[in-house]
This record gives sequence, structure tokens and C-alpha cells, in this order.
Amino acid sequence: MKPIFILLKNFKNLLPYFLLIALYFFFINLETRKKKINNKIIEIEKQLVEDESIGYDKKKLRIAIPVVPYKE
Repeated sequence: MKPIFILLKNFKNLLPYFLLIALYFFFINLETRKKKINNKIIEIEKQLVEDESIGYDKKKLRIAIPVVPYKE
């Protein structure tokens, strides 16, 4: 029972630091999502411009197939 109280006391002392770390990673996650979305939009726009400049040929249409790595 005594070790549980010691653990809770240590956690109580470190709680502000844990909250700062969590807040930091939350904002980093938001920034990376925003960058990822912007990159996707830019890639789509580039593909549209390339498709329009090359001309649309149904015989040479490529389909992107996502590849999922194998996990054991």
C-alpha cells in the first residue's frame, strides 16, 4: 500500500511536465496533419495539370494501388 502512495505522490509532482509534453505533441500532430493535407492537395493539382497537358488517353491510364506491408 505504501508504494502506491509514493507512486501517486511522484505522479502528482510530475503532472505539469506530462501535461506540457502532451500539449506539445498535440500541436505537432496538428501541424503535420495540416502539412500532409496541403501536400496531397498540391500533388492532386500537379496531376491534374499534367493530365490536361498530356491529353487524356484511356489506354495509358495508370491506377495507383496502395501497398500494405506484411506483418507477422
